[in-house]
Amino acid sequence: MPEGSGSKLHFVYNVDATPLALVKDFVHRLVAPKTYPCKLCDVTYGRFIKKAEWRAFLRTLPIPSEFHLRSVFRRRFPSVRNLPLPAVFLERPAGTLRELIPARELAGVQDLETLESLVNRKIASLGLPATGRSPKRRARSNG
Repeated sequence: MPEGSGSKLHFVYNVDATPLALVKDFVHRLVAPKTYPCKLCDVTYGRFIKKAEWRAFLRTLPIPSEFHLRSVFRRRFPSVRNLPLPAVFLERPAGTLRELIPARELAGVQDLETLESLVNRKIASLGLPATGRSPKRRARSNG
C-alpha cells in the first residue's frame, strides 16, 4: 500500500490568523513583494483570492489537503511548531506529521507551475500517482 494512502496534506501559510496579521500580510505582499515571507501565499494567491489554476490542480490530487494559517496550525500540531514556515506536511492515518516540503524548498519556488511540479514529485515519492499539470493547462498544451 502506498505511504500516502489514507493520509492528508497540510499546506501551512506563514501568516497568523488574526485580523491585524492578515491586513499586514496583504499590505506587505503589495508594498514589498521581494521581502514577503510566504512563498506559498505568493504563488497560490492573486491579489485577493486563491488562483483558479491552483484550485483546479488541488482537485486533481490523489490525497486530500487542508490549508492552515500559522498560529492555528501550531496550536493544532504542537509537535512541529518550531519548524520554519511556509511548509507542506503529510499527516499519516495515525495522526503523526512529517514535513513533506520544507520552507527552504518552497523558498526556491518562483511560480505556480513550479509549485505544482514540486507537489507532484513529492506525491509520487509516496507511491501515489502524480496528477500532472492542472486540467486548464493540460488541455491547452494538448490542443
